[in-house]
Amino acid sequence: MAEPVYEVVSPAGDARDAPPAPGKPAGAAPLSGLAGKRLGLVWTAFANGDIVLRALRAQLAARYPDLEFVEMAPGRGLAWGDHPDPSIAELAREHRIDAAIVTAGC
Repeated sequence: MAEPVYEVVSPAGDARDAPPAPGKPAGAAPLSGLAGKRLGLVWTAFANGDIVLRALRAQLAARYPDLEFVEMAPGRGLAWGDHPDPSIAELAREHRIDAAIVTAGC
């Protein structure tokens, strides 16, 4: 059986197709790899998003044993699973994460 291939697709489209909006920062450059990185897991009001994140963590931990995971709240003073808040950027800096996986819901 072939190895599964996973692709991340944004509902907003491919950011590489358009320049950033005036006054908006460009996205971060992609990581060169996951070895030795800190990965934030953020559950934001997506039904069963916590289950998805923990399943992804198990798969990634098996492949990258030195990858560190941080279950991050979606904003200051919020619980895991709450709707996101702009203060999430501050928390990401405080947790010193290199990247994040976010399960976003409405």
